[in-house]
Amino acid sequence: MPLSQDEIPFLERDLRQLLDELCVEWGFCVSPGAYDQIARRSSVTAEEFASVVVQAEGMNPEYEKKWFRTIRDRFVEQFGESVSADDYLPEP
Repeated sequence: MPLSQDEIPFLERDLRQLLDELCVEWGFCVSPGAYDQIARRSSVTAEEFASVVVQAEGMNPEYEKKWFRTIRDRFVEQFGESVSADDYLPEP
C-alpha cells in the first residue's frame, strides 16, 4: 500500500516536488524507476542530483554542462549544496 502524502518523509516529498518541477518547466521527465531512486535518497549533493537527472534523461553530464549547471543551481536554490534526511527540515 503506498504511503499517504503525510507519511512520506519530508526530504523525499520535496525531492519529488523538485523532480516534478524539472519535468514541467524544462522537460526533464525521468522514468518512474529513476524518479523513485532519486527521490528516495537519504542524502544527496547538488552535483549528484544534477548528474543523476541528466543521466536519467539519457545524456552525459560531461557534455551537457549547461543543463548540469542549471539543474545543480536549481537544487542549490532549494536545498543548498547538499541535503540529508536526518538534518532536513523544510521551510514552512
